[in-house]
Formats: sequence, C-alpha cells, structure tokens
Amino acid sequence: MRLETRRYLEDALAAATEVSQIAAPGWQENRVSALAIERLLMNVGEALSRVRFSDPDLLNGVPDAFKVIGMRNVLAHGYDSLDPDRIRDAVEKNLPKLARDIREVVGQTD
Repeated sequence: MRLETRRYLEDALAAATEVSQIAAPGWQENRVSALAIERLLMNVGEALSRVRFSDPDLLNGVPDAFKVIGMRNVLAHGYDSLDPDRIRDAVEKNLPKLARDIREVVGQTD
C-alpha cells in the first residue's frame, strides 16, 4: 500500500471515530454537534475520494466507500437537499461498519 493511501485511510478512520465520539443522544438537535458531524463526514468522504485516485483497487475492500464519497458531495455542494434521516442513518448504522472495513484494509485491530 502506498504511504499516501495509508494516510488517507487513517484520516478517514480518525474522522469516523471522532463522529462516533460526538454522536451522543440528541446530537441532531444540537446545531454545533450536527455541523461538526457533517464536517467530519465530509472529511471521511474526501479522504476516501483521494484513495480512489491514489490506489483505486484498494476501495474494493471498503464496500460503502462510494456512498460516503457521494454523501460528501451532497454535504459540500447540496446543502439545500440534505436529508437529516440519511445523515442519522450514516452516523448510527453505516459509519461503524465503514470504520471496521477501513481498519481491516489498513491492518489495524480494535
């Protein structure tokens, strides 16, 4: 694995982990928490987008990578079409699995 690819994956993992730390019950009603989580989701998507260019085959080990990249694009460019339920589902259901998949790809264990 290329060094830059590893760094991108580690950045994505760090942001995903931070989301899980911030996402306490009621986080969607707290504007600052919601904005922080949205920003971190953008970071996850951007890091995975960079992996797509540095080592595209590696994303096969991260099944939801392209969904996260797509969400990053909506968060960055489609603020008027944000679906709060989609963001909640990503945070509560998809992000933990994504973090496990990234750990597996980079060879980290919990």
